[in-house]
Amino acid sequence: MSDNSRVINRVFTRTVMDDLIKNGHNEIFDVVVQRYVDDPEGKNHGELISEIYSHLGNSYRNEYYYMNTLLNKLLVGIHSVNTTTALSQIRVAGHIADFVMINGEGQVYEIKSDLDNFERLNDQLFDYYKAFSKVSVLASDHERERVEKVLDKLGDMGNSVGIYVLSEKDTIFSKTSGRQPNQYNENLDYKCIFDLLRKKEYENIILQYYHELPQVAPVFFYKACLEMFKEIPILDAQKLAFQELKKRNTITKIVFDDIPSELKAAIYFSGLYKKTPELISMLNTIYRR
Repeated sequence: MSDNSRVINRVFTRTVMDDLIKNGHNEIFDVVVQRYVDDPEGKNHGELISEIYSHLGNSYRNEYYYMNTLLNKLLVGIHSVNTTTALSQIRVAGHIADFVMINGEGQVYEIKSDLDNFERLNDQLFDYYKAFSKVSVLASDHERERVEKVLDKLGDMGNSVGIYVLSEKDTIFSKTSGRQPNQYNENLDYKCIFDLLRKKEYENIILQYYHELPQVAPVFFYKACLEMFKEIPILDAQKLAFQELKKRNTITKIVFDDIPSELKAAIYFSGLYKKTPELISMLNTIYRR
């Protein structure tokens, strides 16, 4: 099962999708089609991807499945790609945040699928709160109690963490089996917020706030900008950082709607939405090994 799992995990990655778009062929995709699709002859790539994704939903709800469901429910069902940006795999202090949503505020969603362990959850949450004021955990319904046990040991911080549940019917809810996140600012750390940013992004903040950049040698530039950033009230600094992060994924609703639901996370987070016409053409092309 583990070998199969590793292979199917790789289908919904930039490398495989880009290969299919450019060349119409990918060896990993061929292997997964052979293992998981009945009678692929005569089917197009879109139909095959839909069947592979259905297998994930029925037998192996991995991190991609959770992330893609979250993206579909939040950006399609609640927010809009015109006003909201989602980010994936963002380093916050010593850990990587699975899913970050930037709207008027920033929120981290830590995904705990049935295939994950909970050993690092305590430390992950502690680090996320160094840069974000709202943090939630997304888990399956039968893992909810495990999440609650971890949070119960974390005092006020644990009580602030939201709990979202992915049901067997692929709904995501917090009211009946979970809870909404509350704002928690006690752990906020200037450097952790600053290190979310790329050089151009923190330059934009320094220019916006001070109207000039530090005049120092390049080797000292990062440190000088950080010291200026630390002089901004921390909630204002956090808000300015979120404004920069929000600019990263600029996709129109028209383009986003054209991407099949099974592929929204893979295409959105990889930046391949810039190749949506080529993607649609590939999905409509009959599969041939």
